[in-house]
Amino acid sequence: MTSRSFKRPHPAKRPKGKTAPPPRTVEVEIEEIGARGDGVARLGGEVVFVPFTVPGDRVVARVEGRRGDGLAAALIEVLVQGPGRAEPACPHFSRCGGCALQHVDDALYGEWKRGLLATQLARAGLGELPLAPLVRVPPGSRRRATFAFARRKHHALLGFNARASHAIIDVERCLLLEPALLALLPPLRTMLAAIVPDGEEGDVVVTQTESGLDVLVEADARLDLFDRERLAAFADAEDLARLSWRRPGAGFIDPIARRRPAVVRFAGIAVEPAPGGFLQPTKGGEVAIAEAVVAAVGGAGSVVDLYSGCGSFTFPLAAGNRILHAVEGEEAPIRALEAAANAQSLRVTTEVRDLARRPLLAPELKKYQAVVFDPPRAGASAQAEQLAEAGPPVVVAVSCNPATLARDLKILQGGGYRIEAVTPIDQFPFSAHLEAVAVCRR
Repeated sequence: MTSRSFKRPHPAKRPKGKTAPPPRTVEVEIEEIGARGDGVARLGGEVVFVPFTVPGDRVVARVEGRRGDGLAAALIEVLVQGPGRAEPACPHFSRCGGCALQHVDDALYGEWKRGLLATQLARAGLGELPLAPLVRVPPGSRRRATFAFARRKHHALLGFNARASHAIIDVERCLLLEPALLALLPPLRTMLAAIVPDGEEGDVVVTQTESGLDVLVEADARLDLFDRERLAAFADAEDLARLSWRRPGAGFIDPIARRRPAVVRFAGIAVEPAPGGFLQPTKGGEVAIAEAVVAAVGGAGSVVDLYSGCGSFTFPLAAGNRILHAVEGEEAPIRALEAAANAQSLRVTTEVRDLARRPLLAPELKKYQAVVFDPPRAGASAQAEQLAEAGPPVVVAVSCNPATLARDLKILQGGGYRIEAVTPIDQFPFSAHLEAVAVCRR
């Protein structure tokens, strides 16, 4: 349930015990698209990863180092084009680290994306599971993004990090973002150049809420009275719902301007997440997941929502007049959920709990007829083990990582659960990220 937004990628680390080969130019044929979106070729018994290629391409590439158990290469030239190529629509593609697959046509992309989940299920010994068609959320609907910025002399760079680098691509266009987020970038650059000292770097989290944009600036700059006045004027000029500032390591968020509540709605229930708080990146993806969760839970009268966040699944489930218990590891989202539930007099109780360290145990699980869990990318192995031992009749697993989902489903299957269906949901177009919902019963 992590943010999974356009965060800064880290350069790949060299595996211990393996030295990087000297750079050399090679000619290879691409056989498939790998799990990260790079083309996969083979050279002298080793796997070679070549970005921006498709199966059937014959390419010249420069081997630059190791990546995992293979070799990382840079594309120099496509000698022969394979089927399935498309013309990238974004001028930043191949430099920006946000997208990896704009060069792939729609049919090949959809097949590959669904295959990400199928491959991980098969590796876990679950290849026989019923895999539903891919649910796709269109580009241009992303409502939340984290932009990197750097103040340089008299201007500010603002955008996304370059591929496998901390360099910043100064973004002008983006096929993924809602128009309101893109429209904010020019005035946001101007504001950062006026407020942030030269050489300073940071991030800006921008979220489209129903009442306007919610902006959280994360930077080490110390704000004086004049800075705060300029920030408040910026919030007014851009009609922001809320503007906040956080210094790294400070442990608190400095509210600059709260012009109106930054509200999102789950099943019609108004919730005000904390500044920068996690939401599903698209409304369409959120609705698709929530509908699958509610349908799977069916008539269960008592449900526990694990890794609940601020209630994206809790409130759709609450519409059925169920008894609900929401558990989340962070204080801020659970308090936002709690406030919204209390305002509507819903039958929802809440708990702050680190489920990786303290999963719900067998005696605690006995009171529920269904469990929903949506963990971070690391998955929920500790909780899955408890569910396998004494879970309720229905378990719904939501995941942003096919590999850890497959591992957790294998644990549940070992405890007697029948995995009824797994649905891949793509709300990260042109990337290797994929959501999924799995329904388990016993």
